[in-house]
Amino acid sequence: MAAVKEYWCPPDVYDVIYSDIGDDIPFWVAQAKAARPGGAGSGRVLELCCGTGRLLIPCLEAGVPVEGLDRSAVMLDRLRSKLFARGLDADVAFGDMRDFTRPHRYALLFIAFNAFLHNLSAADQLATLQCCREHLEPNGRLMLNVFHPLARKLAEHDGVPRVFKTVPHPAGGSARVTDAGRGDPVEQRIRTARKVERLDPEGRVTETHDLSFELRYVYKPEMELLLTLAGFKRFQVQGGYGGERKPEEGDHLVWTAWRE
Repeated sequence: MAAVKEYWCPPDVYDVIYSDIGDDIPFWVAQAKAARPGGAGSGRVLELCCGTGRLLIPCLEAGVPVEGLDRSAVMLDRLRSKLFARGLDADVAFGDMRDFTRPHRYALLFIAFNAFLHNLSAADQLATLQCCREHLEPNGRLMLNVFHPLARKLAEHDGVPRVFKTVPHPAGGSARVTDAGRGDPVEQRIRTARKVERLDPEGRVTETHDLSFELRYVYKPEMELLLTLAGFKRFQVQGGYGGERKPEEGDHLVWTAWRE
């Protein structure tokens, strides 16, 4: 298993640049609720790569006691501060999705927001899936979402900086995100150099963060093979968060695999 560095983005910056993302929250809250039907099984839910709580906190607020795991101590510190400020409590712990040990088995274990793609080799991907399967109770579900590569978008990873988005800053003004991605189609990796600039209300740059991260994308047949090798005999995939729609190129693919 390859060594890993601290997470690529400071937690306060992370919360700002992803403050506009929320279309997946109702979906994951519903999945967490569905894991606690009051029937057989523990009903326990674990979110891997929980970060600063973008999904974990809404689940808690909906009455689902979700546990969290993340390999960034600073992200977890920010999450704990948020929980305290909201009067919430959750079992959140430091750990690597490729090799973690929890005292419980789960009805639902999920990896959202493309976090699975931080696995940069097939060995790491397989280790994550196997470790997840070991932590599922019988008939428990592993769910994860990853983007399906869009050929046009991959062609833009040519090293040229492009403004990705501009979002409001909670302290006033805005934050501008500029990405320069470099694709490696042989290794299926995207290396991104990201500049985050805080702009005051007059549009002047008052703060700059130079960041970088790398993802390894996964095609549908590849994921099917990985799940099979990890020991899953039953799994399915859907396109997006709106129901059992057939996946399309460029979709967010939502995978569900059951431990039988």
